[in-house]
Amino acid sequence: MKPRLLALALLSLTAACATTPKAPALPVGTHIGEEMTPGPITRFAVIDATPAEFIGKTLLVEADVKAVCAKAGCWMQVEDDGATSLVRWESGCGGAYKFPMESVGHHVVIQGTFYSKELTPEQRAHMEEEAGKPLELRPDAYEFNASAVLVLEDE
Repeated sequence: MKPRLLALALLSLTAACATTPKAPALPVGTHIGEEMTPGPITRFAVIDATPAEFIGKTLLVEADVKAVCAKAGCWMQVEDDGATSLVRWESGCGGAYKFPMESVGHHVVIQGTFYSKELTPEQRAHMEEEAGKPLELRPDAYEFNASAVLVLEDE
């Protein structure tokens, strides 16, 4: 009788494991910031197409790094399929984390809250000075307040 109970227990355990949903795994990369919560990852171009749907939401977003603040690593500009956005650390400039200059040209996954933000001409000029090059900054700027970033490994 014991082998039969053991077989039934193993079968039940196998069935339970097969039906338990697993959280999607995060891609492999260099992690910076707070702990990331696995979940669906949205391309920035999708968010840019209907930004009002995403304002105030915490998301996992993928894009390519176009520029990084060369002075303090406090912001980066990302691009996906022609759509651009700024990303700043929620801890602020001079906080616990920095975006690495080496991330320019790499694909990233950002965990952060999406919001709209207007930049003054002075802020735009300051950011271009920090980037060391002209930036394509949108008049209807959107930003991410990042809590974590994964700089993905080259494929």
